[in-house]
Formats: sequence, C-alpha cells, structure tokens
Amino acid sequence: MGKIILCETRQAVVPYVFVNTKVEVYSYEELCFYIYNNVALLQKEQFQGKFVQWVISELQMQDLADRLMEQLASEADLVDILVSILSAGSYYDPADIRQFVDKQELLGLLPDVEKKKLKADSFLMYKRLLKAISLYDEVLNQADQTEDQRFIGDVYHNKGVALAKNMELTKAKTCFLEAYERNHKKPSLEAYLMLRLLEASKEDVEPEAKKFGMEEADFMRLSMLVEDAIDDSDNTVIYTRYQKALYNKEHGDYEAFNQRIDMLLNQWKEEFREQVI
Repeated sequence: MGKIILCETRQAVVPYVFVNTKVEVYSYEELCFYIYNNVALLQKEQFQGKFVQWVISELQMQDLADRLMEQLASEADLVDILVSILSAGSYYDPADIRQFVDKQELLGLLPDVEKKKLKADSFLMYKRLLKAISLYDEVLNQADQTEDQRFIGDVYHNKGVALAKNMELTKAKTCFLEAYERNHKKPSLEAYLMLRLLEASKEDVEPEAKKFGMEEADFMRLSMLVEDAIDDSDNTVIYTRYQKALYNKEHGDYEAFNQRIDMLLNQWKEEFREQVI
C-alpha cells in the first residue's frame, strides 16, 4: 500500500482487489487507507456484490455488510457508502471523515476535464500507463482553446511521464516540449532535455538548452543524471538478457537466441496485458 498501516482488525486470507489499479487490500485499515487516498478512482460498482461478500467472509464485519446492502438496495450515493465504510471502525476519526466528504464534494464541482486529469494522475501513480495515457488524450481532445494553458501544459507533462515509463520516448519528448511551451515549468524543460541527451551528444544538446535560458551548471547536472541512468540500465535484468541474446546470435547459436528473445517478448506481453485489463 506504500505506507506502514497498523492493523487492529482481522487480516483477510484472500485480499480484495481493486481491478482498475490492481491494488490488493488485506484488512479494514488498508481498505480505509485506499478509499481515503484515491477519491478520483472510486466508483459505486466497486463496492457491491463481491465486495460485500468479501467484507462478510474475510473481514467478518457483518454489521458493515448489512449496512452496505441496505444502502445498495436504496440506491444510496457513493459518498454515503464510503462514509459507512470509513465510519465502521476507528482508523479515521470524524474530523478525517468530514475532510474526506469535503474532498468528494469538491471533486463533484470540478469541470469534467479536471476530474479526468485527476483520474489519469492516479492511474499514473499506480503505473496503469495505458489507462493514464488514454485519459490524458481525452482531456487534451476535450479541452477548448479557453482552457488554462498551464493546466494543459501539466496534462502534456504527465502524459509525457506515462509515455516515458512505457518506453515511448519520442512521443514523450514531444509531450514535454509541448508542456514547457504552455506551462513554462522547469521540470517539463528538464524532462525534454534529458530525453534529448539520450538521443544526441551533450555537445549537440547544450546549445538548445542555452536557447531555453538554462544555466550551464543546471545542464551539467542533467547530463550527469542521464549518464548515471544509462549506467544503471546496463545492469538491469532485461538488458542483460538482451545482451546475452545478441551474443548467441553473433556466435551462430540461433536456438538460444530465439529462446531468449521469446522470453523477453513473453515478459513484455504479460506487462502489456497487465496494463490493458
């Protein structure tokens, strides 16, 4: 869950899985923490049949399950359902729950494009990259010319982050440049220049950095970060497997080459399936 959570209630043997993020929760406390910190990702459908059964069978919180079934039968709002869950134990106090309700109400007042960006940002945080990219595209297509350009720039920046993490570096570079031209924020410019340093020499990129007004010391720092990242990548498992595959090919061992490449492709396919489910 990304944080140490003191669990005082029953630990589940079988976790409840939030399908859109693949996060598993094993206790009431973890459930509350997930709900409280993922406002933009919560949907009423996530807290119906299977969830209620999990509350009964794994958490053994029959009173909460009964309350949820009553609310679902009466078609209660999502906020009311979530408040019932957060109030069923002592993980959050009433002041925390009131703050959570305020966040939910604020979310409801936001324009649709801002809601989608928050949702995309959450998917990015959980490395659901394809979902994040798709939502960022929806925001960019939906936003009109009157939209705050700094907001649009931030969308381009975060889309660039998602693309870079998905190894679509050329598209990511374009997004970071577009982001900087709109939001004029230093992180967008630095991200763009770091990707440029991956494709060109330091001597070729430095004049471009100076045109953007970047100080030489800042550019040298970026160059060192990129060099360190390249050195680290040489030690990754995937890189090592790829180098071994190339060695097999160069020495005529095409059976071993094909086996190693198949292993890499299968790994990438599994990672891709994880993104699209």
